[in-house]
Amino acid sequence: MDVANEGTFAPLYDIFFDGILKQIRSKNLEIISRHHCKRIIDLGCGTGSQCRVLSKNGLTVVGIDNSEKMLKVAKKKDIHKTTFVLGDITKKSFSTEPFDCAIISLVLHPNNQKTIRKIIQEAKRIVKKGGILILVDYDYGQHIKGRIAQRFIQLIESFANQSHRSHYFEFMQRGALPAIISKENLQILESFPFYGDALKIYVVQ
Repeated sequence: MDVANEGTFAPLYDIFFDGILKQIRSKNLEIISRHHCKRIIDLGCGTGSQCRVLSKNGLTVVGIDNSEKMLKVAKKKDIHKTTFVLGDITKKSFSTEPFDCAIISLVLHPNNQKTIRKIIQEAKRIVKKGGILILVDYDYGQHIKGRIAQRFIQLIESFANQSHRSHYFEFMQRGALPAIISKENLQILESFPFYGDALKIYVVQ
C-alpha cells in the first residue's frame, strides 16, 4: 500500500477525528447489526476506534493496519473481542471467507488505482458469500453544506504526505467513491450521506 509515514500523527488522530467520525461509526454498527454480521474485519483500522465501537456491542473484530504507530495507539485502548494484526491489507493474510463483513473506511483515497483494486479484491475474497463490504470515503457534496465540507476535507488532506495528497486529488478527479464502486462492478445495497454528501457510506456486495 502507498502509506509511507501514515502513522506520523497517530497520537493525535483520535483528538482530531473521533468527533467527526462518531456518527459514521455508529451507523456502521447499525448496518452490521441489521445484516446480522457477527465476525468483522476492519481493513486499515488505524487507531482502532471503529473496532472499539463494534466490540463493545459483542461483535468479534479483527483490525489490520500496516502502521505500527497506529496499532500502538489502538492496543492501548480497552478493546475486548478484538485482534489487531500488523499487515498489508492487499495481501492474502487470511483464509478465504472467514468474515461476515469487511469495513474499508477512509482507506481507498490515499492509494493509486492498482492498490485500490487489490484492497477491494482482497476484501471480497475474505468475506463469505452473502456478506457485505462497508465502504466509507469521499463523495461530492451536492449542496452548500457539502461544498463547505469538501473545502475542509481538502484542507485536511493538504497536510498529508505527498503520495497520500496526490492520490487523494486523483481519487476525486476520477469520480471519488462512486467511480470505484462502478469500476469494480459492486452492487450497492444501500448508501448513507454525511456532511452534505462529502462523506458517504456504501454497503455493497
